[in-house]
Amino acid sequence: MHPTLALAATTAAPAQGIHGMQFLGPVTFSALATLSTICLVAGLRGSDRVKMNNKDQALVWGFVTGTLWIGAGGTWADFGNSMGEVGKGLTTGTGFGDPGLGGSAAILLLIAWAWPWKKRMIWPALLGLAGAVLAGQAGGIPGIAVGIIRMIATKMSGG
Repeated sequence: MHPTLALAATTAAPAQGIHGMQFLGPVTFSALATLSTICLVAGLRGSDRVKMNNKDQALVWGFVTGTLWIGAGGTWADFGNSMGEVGKGLTTGTGFGDPGLGGSAAILLLIAWAWPWKKRMIWPALLGLAGAVLAGQAGGIPGIAVGIIRMIATKMSGG
């Protein structure tokens, strides 16, 4: 008789490192919203690490942050929805009729992008926040960018 050697295979723990798009390891939408908010505020305050050199950068940071706020839910979504309500208030009841959610988003984003803000970066950032919320609610073409940002954030958070 020959002796038989049986080897039992054990499952290995997942290798450490980057899985999928989880660059920071496991994070949630709330963490991404917090990180984006910190970067937005730091950039607006003139951080030497987070640079906002022009209104376009402030607009993009505001848009991304607003999108993440809604995706995070809870208190972050309350902040975002409040910004959306402010945005709707700026574009409706003006005597020019109701532009709808998509129209309101487009108006806010166009004002943020086209107006000569000089060095006042807070206004494009706030209009970007409100525009992102309204674009997400409106869907259609304005909501495509919101959908892309949410998809990337979902992948980063492991969802």
